[in-house]
Amino acid sequence: MDTKGISMAITIKMPRTLKSYVTVEVKKPKFYLVSIINDKYVSWEFCMRVLKEVFRKNYEDSEIIAEQIVTDGEGFCGGYMLEVAETKAQTIEALAKKEGFSLFCLIEEV
Repeated sequence: MDTKGISMAITIKMPRTLKSYVTVEVKKPKFYLVSIINDKYVSWEFCMRVLKEVFRKNYEDSEIIAEQIVTDGEGFCGGYMLEVAETKAQTIEALAKKEGFSLFCLIEEV
């Protein structure tokens, strides 16, 4: 079919205002920092294990954080949304209790 010389009209309707579009307001989720607070009895090995398993830290980062926990009494482990931060803190505290440590996690809003 030869379309030379045939013009086709295309109609595009544009909205009169932007109000005709649906707007969705997305709020930025709050961010929470999780730290392990040492009870003065926690072992370096326990800190290393939970940092690697629960917080998914590599060996080098785990060493640095574990050293802070054991020597300074507190080590920053990461920042997460509230539900994730609470779950990680509860997991750490449950593991510590199971192994006879009384350490706890601190969750702080940024």
